[in-house]
Amino acid sequence: MPQYSLAEDPSIILDIPGKNDTKKSREAAIEKLLEMMDAGEVDIDLKDGFGPDELILIKTPVKQGASHPQEKTEETDTIAQAVQVLTQFATLRQKVEELRPAAQEARTQIDLLFEGNVSVEQIQQIKEGLKSLKGFAQNNIQLREALPEAEEARKTLDEAMATAAIEKAAIEKAAIKKATEANR
Repeated sequence: MPQYSLAEDPSIILDIPGKNDTKKSREAAIEKLLEMMDAGEVDIDLKDGFGPDELILIKTPVKQGASHPQEKTEETDTIAQAVQVLTQFATLRQKVEELRPAAQEARTQIDLLFEGNVSVEQIQQIKEGLKSLKGFAQNNIQLREALPEAEEARKTLDEAMATAAIEKAAIEKAAIKKATEANR
């Protein structure tokens, strides 16, 4: 099953049924991306347009001697999912931070409602501010709810990085040992 990603957002993974990277698979990936964008599942700006040739084919290499290729695929899927969770968390965090100033301003204006003289224009401004406050509050709640899953995703990536470092050290050690033996 070919998998594709985008240079603009590598966390987006498009799984397409089939065995090989074909023109038809790439077109199906573009269709899937457009559906995800229309559904609001991904937020990406493709200013200059986008075509099938710009998709990045994700290759999952199987190491020599790997006895469990299925296990490697599951690890890769777990890592891709962790990246996606963290990307969504970052997007929520960004929305909260963008909405915070307007929400704080709206909160200070609410007190005007309880004072004696308030103009119709001020009330209208307060109502508009309440919309910002509502958006901030909803996104902030979603951010707090997403935090435990994001922390788990961070741990998953930390473990993957540690595993990669251990594997790299083992490869370097083997190379040094081989070079040392060759010099004898």
